[in-house]
Amino acid sequence: MLMMLSSDSKLVEGIRSAALESFGVGFDAYHSLTSYFNLREINSHLQLQNTRLAYENSQLQDALLENRRLRRLLQLKYDVEYDLIPAKVVGFSPHDFVSGLLLSSGDLEKFHKNSAVMVADGLVGKIVKITGSHAICQILMDPNSRVSVRIQRNRELGIVSWDGGNQLQLDHIPNTISVQEGDVLLTSGFSQIYPPGIKVGVITKFRKNDEELFQEITVRPAVNFNRLEEVFVLESRETDAPRD
Repeated sequence: MLMMLSSDSKLVEGIRSAALESFGVGFDAYHSLTSYFNLREINSHLQLQNTRLAYENSQLQDALLENRRLRRLLQLKYDVEYDLIPAKVVGFSPHDFVSGLLLSSGDLEKFHKNSAVMVADGLVGKIVKITGSHAICQILMDPNSRVSVRIQRNRELGIVSWDGGNQLQLDHIPNTISVQEGDVLLTSGFSQIYPPGIKVGVITKFRKNDEELFQEITVRPAVNFNRLEEVFVLESRETDAPRD
């Protein structure tokens, strides 16, 4: 009888140990899964803050250069007057429509046609179409893309477009204007689409031709379009623009 009780006791103890071990494994798996989703949420929030700070920094740098000339640094206040709405890049748009990105977002109802799209590195493009569940972003490498920009150093205005390859080109800069390799290009704000101060690219080379009125200028985009996974759509906090 004692031997049977002892045997039953060992069996119960074994079952109890196995149950505790299974519970521990399950708890660890649940904890790991919860941590994963928490980290994704934290990472998304950090990307949003990084993009906002990068835009604010770009505006402040541009404002500082301007204020050195105008001597009004302490009299002006600069702020981002747009909400940055995150969107996931889920594919590429149909090439017969536009060269761009297919975007998905839980806040798609907040998007409007012609809203600017950016990341921390700079300008991506603009929203050109909103469907039931996706938005299409025309990128700067589209043949029909045109962006009004300023050379940050000397405030000269020009137009940036795709050069047909892997770079951009800056047009309408006269031969008489000083251009340097490394000059930064920012959105000019002379548009109802792109707010001022977003980085567009950097001048990598230029050539003056005495027989031509304007310089040939090559620009490296600020954004690597092949590595985009998440972008931010800029929506005016008081916008009443149509959605499509």
